[in-house]
Amino acid sequence: MDNTVIVTAMSPVKTHDAALASRLVEEAARIVTTEGIGALTLRRLAGAGGTSTMAVYTLFGDKDGLLQAMHDEGFARLGAAMAAARDDSDDALTALARLGEAYRETAVANPHLYMLMFGGAAPGFVPSPQSQVAAEATFSPLVAAVQRCLDADELVGGTAEQIATFLWSVSHGVISLELTGKLATAAADAAAAYRDAMVFSVMPFLPRT
Repeated sequence: MDNTVIVTAMSPVKTHDAALASRLVEEAARIVTTEGIGALTLRRLAGAGGTSTMAVYTLFGDKDGLLQAMHDEGFARLGAAMAAARDDSDDALTALARLGEAYRETAVANPHLYMLMFGGAAPGFVPSPQSQVAAEATFSPLVAAVQRCLDADELVGGTAEQIATFLWSVSHGVISLELTGKLATAAADAAAAYRDAMVFSVMPFLPRT
């Protein structure tokens, strides 16, 4: 009998991969934001994700590790979207608007992760210092875009950090209303409402003519 064949036939199939981890992160975020953090257990997640509890432990270690992975994945997606949307060939205000659109599109495409990242869906969870640094880095493209507007005299009246914080606050507020169903409009209308909010939020910083 060929022992090589026996070993090959008995070798386990590798299932603890990035695709499974991403799917479990999505499902975990859905459970937390729709049912609360108390509903999330590794056994519950394994069942919902169609895998074994051992696979969940292998990928994340424990519940805190899972929350950490959810936090990191959310900000990784946001950071990638903001980086992709940055285009210095546009005029400064158009480039700024493009970042605002990318921010909403990412939130709407990942609503459960977004609510975990910013909505306090997991009280008591504290991201690692490295994760906090990575999360804060997603704010940098907005600050840079505002600074470009200031340098071009298309915005005035504050520092790049001050204006960027104000714009982000408005953006986050409108998106949170949309994701929690409190912005009573259709999807297309919600996008229009968001664009209107972005326009109105930048108006105080436009130069007076």
